[in-house]
Amino acid sequence: MKKALFAAAGLLSVAPVVAQAQSSVTLYGLVDAGIGYVNNIKGGSAFQLTSGRLSGSRWGLKGNEDLGGGLSAVFTLEGGFKPSDGTAAQGGRLFGRSAFVGIAKSGIGTFTLGRQYEPLADLVAQYAGPGTWSPSTHVGDNDNLNQTFRINNAVKFRSETIAGFTVDGMYAFSNQASGSAGQGFGNNRAWGIAANYVNGPLSIGGGYVLLDHPNTTANTSGAVGGASSTTGDDYSGGFFYGLDGGVARQQIAVAGANYKIGSAIAGFAFSHTELNYNDGSTRKFNNYDANLRYSLTPATTLIGVYTFTDGRANGLPGTGGATLKPKWHQFTLGVDYALSKRTDVYLSGTYQLAAGDASTRVGSTYSRIAAIAYAGGASSTNRQVDVFTGIRTKF
Repeated sequence: MKKALFAAAGLLSVAPVVAQAQSSVTLYGLVDAGIGYVNNIKGGSAFQLTSGRLSGSRWGLKGNEDLGGGLSAVFTLEGGFKPSDGTAAQGGRLFGRSAFVGIAKSGIGTFTLGRQYEPLADLVAQYAGPGTWSPSTHVGDNDNLNQTFRINNAVKFRSETIAGFTVDGMYAFSNQASGSAGQGFGNNRAWGIAANYVNGPLSIGGGYVLLDHPNTTANTSGAVGGASSTTGDDYSGGFFYGLDGGVARQQIAVAGANYKIGSAIAGFAFSHTELNYNDGSTRKFNNYDANLRYSLTPATTLIGVYTFTDGRANGLPGTGGATLKPKWHQFTLGVDYALSKRTDVYLSGTYQLAAGDASTRVGSTYSRIAAIAYAGGASSTNRQVDVFTGIRTKF
């Protein structure tokens, strides 16, 4: 009898250890800060302490529990912040970068619900400069390849990689009744799909995302936080004829490829963004992105990115119905040096040249000039230079 009692006690003492081995919760994060110089912001130069110019600073929790039979419960809670002043990013949200829970099935994929990245960020951004070196963000991040916004109320499925193929699909609810004012069920919803294929040194992919009335005060609890949302602006603050106001629909299509040659990875991406506005006007972008990453040494990586953005704007108030054709050339060079597995230092410079209608002014409302994303403001001329260095550490 005593032996049985001792055996039972031993099993009880082991049980918590076994349960712990079948699940895990990880605390992680990243802090990125530096110093930068911009030659022209509204006519004046500026030295700045920068936050998250290479990678957005963040902290988070990730969890995984083995449910048996190849099933796992997963979750991620991730918040962004600014090291320069300690404030929360993403409109002040506690977990503004990600907040989702789901089920993963071995050999099939992962199904998740919550605030998440859209499919282009998951599978296609890696082919473009913004997805590999944030300072090369396309004008106004018009294609969201640098993840200016995330998607609320999202249901997403991402397959495991099978024969080189991975598929990612998402639908985000407006959370509004069909009989409500405005578009009802479709007022501030989103959906998208993306896929890629990897075969040796070659990787190719593409995808599409649609935002339906993303910037609306009629439904600030929908898929994308509007400019007047009480929880903070979560939509693109892009510089292009009032991009961040009155958008009825935004469509983004992206295709790209990477090819590895020795110590180098060459990439090319094309993205097309179309914005339809409530006043009937439209804005369109075509972004052509060529990028190269070269590992000079195991610790040193060199990066070069060139982007040509070809824009179109129709029906803008005060232009007499003229079609405006702005263009931007943007060159980015960077070097990253790893001090350890967790910590690196970087130096980057971006030069942007505005051309066509992007280098002129029409009336008092539409000022087309150079504006490097996240540099702190637009230039008073058709040229702008942004140079900065920083340190990034992970935990």
